[in-house]
Amino acid sequence: MTDETTCDVLIIGFGGAGASAAIEAHDAGAEVIIIEKLDEPGGNTRWSNCSWFSPPPGTEKMAVEHIDALCFGRTPIPVIEAYVKMAGETKAWLEGFGATAKTTHFLNVRYPTITHPSWPNFPGSAAMVNQTVMSPRDDQPNGERLFQLLAEQVTKRGIKAITGAPAKELITNDKGDVIGATYTKGGQTHTIKARRSVVLTTGGFEFNEEMKNEYLPIYPVTAIGSPGNTGDGITMARKLGAQIWHMGVCVAGFGLEVEGYPGGFGISFPTPHFIHVNKYGKRFANELGTEMHFAWHGVAAFDPKKPGHPTLPSYAIFGEEAFKKGAVSIGTAGTTRHYKWSADNSAELAKGWIKKADSIAELAKILKLDAAALEKTVTKYNEACGTGVDGDFHRSKDTMQPIKGPFYAMEMHLRMVNTMGGPRRDENARVVKPDGTPIGRLFSAGELGSLWGHLYCGGGNVGEALAIGRQAGQNAAKEKPWSN
Repeated sequence: MTDETTCDVLIIGFGGAGASAAIEAHDAGAEVIIIEKLDEPGGNTRWSNCSWFSPPPGTEKMAVEHIDALCFGRTPIPVIEAYVKMAGETKAWLEGFGATAKTTHFLNVRYPTITHPSWPNFPGSAAMVNQTVMSPRDDQPNGERLFQLLAEQVTKRGIKAITGAPAKELITNDKGDVIGATYTKGGQTHTIKARRSVVLTTGGFEFNEEMKNEYLPIYPVTAIGSPGNTGDGITMARKLGAQIWHMGVCVAGFGLEVEGYPGGFGISFPTPHFIHVNKYGKRFANELGTEMHFAWHGVAAFDPKKPGHPTLPSYAIFGEEAFKKGAVSIGTAGTTRHYKWSADNSAELAKGWIKKADSIAELAKILKLDAAALEKTVTKYNEACGTGVDGDFHRSKDTMQPIKGPFYAMEMHLRMVNTMGGPRRDENARVVKPDGTPIGRLFSAGELGSLWGHLYCGGGNVGEALAIGRQAGQNAAKEKPWSN
């Protein structure tokens, strides 16, 4: 059984991008309906730590230069320019809803004292300034606070939102223009026809194991955030001939997987008295030289003489000084955001999440690593701390701090915040075909087909959701109603 309803603009996905698109389309005079796959809306915006990029006035050219450098030329300049322009207006837009925002900094590495932009050595980095919504609800996590602000604006405008309603297929007319979609709810198939446009804001494919294994340069990687992100928008757009881009780009860092806590815990040491080793007991990267969102790159390499990933799983090895300095985990998501890690790590040691030994050999036995290899690695690192020269991975002198017993370790896996790939969009947020021509009346925003083409800058995902979500909503509402 099917039924049919109509609107001007149909938004598929109710996260930060979908909410932003819906608000702008409504304010442009369109009748808007949102359908959301999950019972609870919010997407990755709700679960993120949530600072968002908003360049200061006068820095727009610098920001374009910086983002272009991060994308390695894989994203057209007009697309980047459109993002930067819209992002420059985000702060005022949110403050128009009664919010207040403050300037914040994203950590460059997992060493918390470093707070310059994610990629300070790339040209234009001074323009990469982020904001965080502070009120109302300054007692809530950042992502929750931002999304609730947007959701209230959706409700205030009387925009219809249907949750627990996964979209199944985009509907086209004889011209190939997208004029609606089908979705399921309550065991029935429903149809919504859109007189003007459809906007896809369905997120990435973090929870689609087949897609991750096929497209990402690393696997396995545990997903955190919204479980609704299974690549639905990619599948629907691809059926209509959309070009797919940036499928190998993602945001992922190291974390601790614990039974009963889906997504696990992010690892972030409050002191540099630690190293990372692979399953052979050897260091494999500059532990403090990798941008926190791009930490996965350090484990993407492989040994041509051995099968599989030599660095998965990995292990954090640290000593008493790091253990006593403070909590070694920050950046929780999903169910783990409600768990408070102990300030002195004692509770996690008692739970067995952190392993302890009086000697490196004993620690290696617990971890089932080669004792001689691990002892050699720790000894070599400690000796390098004495000279301040890391001949293997060029770790900076100020972070070369020795590891002294008793010794501790945590098994590390990769935790993925989000993917970037999906249908390519142009500078007007229209989904395009391989020849660059747009698919009629189809727009997209957010991490679905994100503009980030290689590296990523902290705050860029939520910034894009807010900026391009607004752009997509505005442009979707401008389309003239179609007729048969």
